[in-house]
Amino acid sequence: MKKMLSTLACMAILSSTLGANECICFELKGEFGEEIKAIMQKYSKNLGSKDIKVVREDADITIQERSFLDSIIGTGVVASNAKGANLENGKKLYERDCASCHGQKGEIFVASKPPINTWKASDIVNEIRSYQNQTFEGQSRFVKNQVAQRYTRRDMEDIGAYLETLR
Repeated sequence: MKKMLSTLACMAILSSTLGANECICFELKGEFGEEIKAIMQKYSKNLGSKDIKVVREDADITIQERSFLDSIIGTGVVASNAKGANLENGKKLYERDCASCHGQKGEIFVASKPPINTWKASDIVNEIRSYQNQTFEGQSRFVKNQVAQRYTRRDMEDIGAYLETLR
């Protein structure tokens, strides 16, 4: 996983020399890899400046990518986006991944908890995040973890916002 994500970092570095829809992947090892890491650490404080364009925002980064970026740039923070929730995306993800157990309208009681269509969006996000980071110990935790690994924070927020519309 780390090898794949290091390639992601390289694509981000190289994107300034390529067209907007092009990318090249490299695996950086040894002294050169360490030099690139040092450069990223040095300039991470400039995120959001005219010289460094954030292509993928914090809400679009998966938990694995966030972990890798934190290891590379330390306290560098990727700019967030003030856009509202995408209800269409939330509906699509909910219907694909959740409705078979929780019901089309989130109305089914699961594991003696209230139906999820009565929850606040933030509680839904926290619940999905617990699936993703494997701190959830309840029913179907392995299935929920596999599903949640694909989600970005924005996806989780979209699902939560969509479920709030089902009340």
